Amino acid sequence: MKRSSIGFLIIIGTVSVLGILLIQFFFLKNSYDLNEKQFHQLTTSALRSVATQINEYNARVLNRPSKTMQGGQVEQISNNYYVVNVNDVIDPGLLEHFLTAEFKKRNLNVTYEYGIYDCNSKRMVHGSAMMQDSINPIPKILKDTDSIRCSVEEIMFEKHYNKADINSGKKKKVCNLPTCEKFTYYFGVHFPDRSQFYNSRLMVWYFLNGILFFVVIFFGYALYVIIKQRQLSEIQKNFINNLTHEFKTPIASIELAAKVLASPKICEQPDRLAEYVRIVGQQNKRLSAHVEKLLQMATIEKTKLHLNLEQIELNQFIHESVHEFRNSQNGRIYSVVIESTVVNATIRADQLHFSNLVFNILDNAIKYCKTDPEILIKLEERENYYHISFEDNGIGIPKDCRKKIFNRFFRVPTGNVHDVKGFGLGLDYVRKIVQRHGWQINVTDNSRKGSTFILKIKKPV
Repeated sequence: MKRSSIGFLIIIGTVSVLGILLIQFFFLKNSYDLNEKQFHQLTTSALRSVATQINEYNARVLNRPSKTMQGGQVEQISNNYYVVNVNDVIDPGLLEHFLTAEFKKRNLNVTYEYGIYDCNSKRMVHGSAMMQDSINPIPKILKDTDSIRCSVEEIMFEKHYNKADINSGKKKKVCNLPTCEKFTYYFGVHFPDRSQFYNSRLMVWYFLNGILFFVVIFFGYALYVIIKQRQLSEIQKNFINNLTHEFKTPIASIELAAKVLASPKICEQPDRLAEYVRIVGQQNKRLSAHVEKLLQMATIEKTKLHLNLEQIELNQFIHESVHEFRNSQNGRIYSVVIESTVVNATIRADQLHFSNLVFNILDNAIKYCKTDPEILIKLEERENYYHISFEDNGIGIPKDCRKKIFNRFFRVPTGNVHDVKGFGLGLDYVRKIVQRHGWQINVTDNSRKGSTFILKIKKPV
């Protein structure tokens, strides 16, 4: 699939998902607002009905005209707190029964707490939290005489009650519900958690949102897989191109040298014969090195890397590794300087793989340098780690590629210019060796506009 097609697919998919999310959010918000309005209407209607029933009940008991027209006003003090003007005596048990019955009648299955204003203490009393699970029976008027006494009418009303209860000295339960200066005889109802009401009505929307959530996750994962496959395809393509070029060059050189050596007159030119024999040997060695590197990486990938851990003194090991590296470079001109502030730094590591790790980092520092390579190796001790830094004066690594360079087959893009040979396997090998040892490695830039590879080795306990 072309890059432009993938980009177009990603844009269309992203816009579609965002559109669906916006539409879903719009409908969910409208449903929430509608339920908010419905809750307010049902609550107001229920509270008005409660006030009316209290007025009518008191009128029957006192044998006087009802005060329904004077009470029943509902005020919403806050989002979840209402006060209701009754303008008459309020019996707590009676109020509780009417509240429970009216809320259940309207399917208001929510927890609530109520309180009655006491004009003597000027506080809300008889506070109680209730669940809408059952309707309490109608209380007998002679059973509870703990009513608010604020007027002559109430005193007359109390004559119908049990005087023993009136004088029993019961203390009224004080609650923390806010008061309202607008009314004198009123009660308040507080809904601590209205989500019970919304959840029962928005369950379908929650279910649809859950489905949409999984669809978005699936879509995101699908995009991730498409992008990842595209990247792998590009990396594979570059690797095949590099592999073809790396193998064709020595094969072509060997083929040319073989044709020259097949000439009968070549024996008459000993110097020329020796030169072409040297070319064949050199190109054969180069070809063998490529094959060995590929086989080595394939072995590491298929089987678990086994480490032969030994006691290694870092100063001596680094000097010996650099010496071996110099002997393998066939006269290439470069400079390696070692600075160490550590004495007797002993660690446990696999000597062969650790040496290959150093070789790969030094080889990259030389290959990716347009001037005479200069490499500075520093060995330092910091807290619980030994730091080995490899600082070069090469072309550097772009910031967005520093985490990718340790991936298999990845090479820093250089357009159509392929002046540096390689498969993109060296740093992948370095990463595997570092991880297997339990070390850490990262890359930064330096003052010489090159790169610095920092290897962190934890001190042995």
